[in-house]
Amino acid sequence: MTSAFGLCAAATALLALPGTAMAAGITYDCDTAANHFSELSLPTSGVRFTVSGHVQMNAMAASKTYVPLARLQIAAAVAPGESPKEYVGFTLSALAADPKKTPSGAAAVPMLAYSVSGKDDDLLSFSMLEKPFILQTFSLSYDGSTVVVNLGKESKSFPLKVAEPVVRIVCSTGEFLFTDLAIKAGG
Repeated sequence: MTSAFGLCAAATALLALPGTAMAAGITYDCDTAANHFSELSLPTSGVRFTVSGHVQMNAMAASKTYVPLARLQIAAAVAPGESPKEYVGFTLSALAADPKKTPSGAAAVPMLAYSVSGKDDDLLSFSMLEKPFILQTFSLSYDGSTVVVNLGKESKSFPLKVAEPVVRIVCSTGEFLFTDLAIKAGG
């Protein structure tokens, strides 16, 4: 009787795991050496969807050429290694600094910015006052013509029309941990 109960409990737990894991989203540890980059392109279930989660910079690689950064974008599907011409998203980056001269007292100045194709990043000035290596919450909703980007308490809308949208993650010259990363159909 005990073994039948144990087997039934184990089967129930196994069946419950996939739903629980999917509800929380995935974890992606985007870790790259100095002067290198990594990219991940995730398919979407259609034109209307929301991607959400958290990102945290865990480490900066020393480089005199490139700034440590992570980007999350809704973009047109392109071949691996190619940059899309049309995209909307955000960039989290950091500059090494003297801790005695930064507002947070940390050895880096974080920068969070909206990122849109063909334009310079639109820096959120409050992000430079925060400590680096903290969790940043985000969500991007796409309805086929507009992307609404939510970064913490900030929100902004941008036009975007692409036939085959994907969620694209790029990181360079550091370690950035994406957690609870989920893409939900609808918007």
